[in-house]
Amino acid sequence: MLDCAGVNSLRLRFQNREHADLALSPGVHAIGYDSQGALRPGSIDAALVQFCVDRRGVWLQVREGARGLHVNGRPVRRMAMLRVGDAIFVDGIELLLLAADPLPAPVDYGFSGGADTRMLLRGVGGPHHGRSFTLDRARTVGRAGECDIRINEASFADRHARLEAHADGVVLRDLGSVEGSIVNGRPVRHALLQPGDQLVFGNQHRFVVEAPVQRLAGVEASAPTPVRSLPVEEARAPSALPRSVRRMPWLLLAALLIAAALSLLLLYGAR
Repeated sequence: MLDCAGVNSLRLRFQNREHADLALSPGVHAIGYDSQGALRPGSIDAALVQFCVDRRGVWLQVREGARGLHVNGRPVRRMAMLRVGDAIFVDGIELLLLAADPLPAPVDYGFSGGADTRMLLRGVGGPHHGRSFTLDRARTVGRAGECDIRINEASFADRHARLEAHADGVVLRDLGSVEGSIVNGRPVRHALLQPGDQLVFGNQHRFVVEAPVQRLAGVEASAPTPVRSLPVEEARAPSALPRSVRRMPWLLLAALLIAAALSLLLLYGAR
């Protein structure tokens, strides 16, 4: 879920710079073809794709029958939820979902001051898709064999960057690479990452910073009081005795009536 500040800072960038960045305020934003066949922001009626923005995030909706739409190289047929930093390809044109600039890396490392070492880096694209790297210790990224996250590309630096848990998030520090890294669509060298941030190395190695879910303060106090249900023994109190025992008074009464009738019959029949 995005906070209000995060939603208000979202924008869609046309990588060919044909159009100015499209600010994605809460609501629905459409992109389609104009009368000259150019792709541009336009009316919803002629939309090829729509970007629906609310507090939960950004949803991509694709017009029925549309083809050639990809998010980070993966085809999308109907709908997809987007992350900041995602690359959306529409008919060969790349759109980039951007937010505000990442936070600067702190000067002091501060790794011993309450850093949450349960945070991890999860691959969401490229050869590391589906893999997770814990941040209970520092992780190096690079082409060298001893790197924790190895990017085996000829143009990639032997030691590209270092990631380490920090009291305020995850610190990314460049180790002398040529091109740096991409955080939420923005080129950086050093940055303080937060849970949900997307980190890209090279062109296709995508990762998302994840953290364990924290229990919200006061959740117990605000939780609804459960409805009290009777224990099984209380609920069954009227029928606690076996059925055969409950029938005994009626059987005794019936037997007494039958015995009395037979006695009267014998008494008056004998006369």
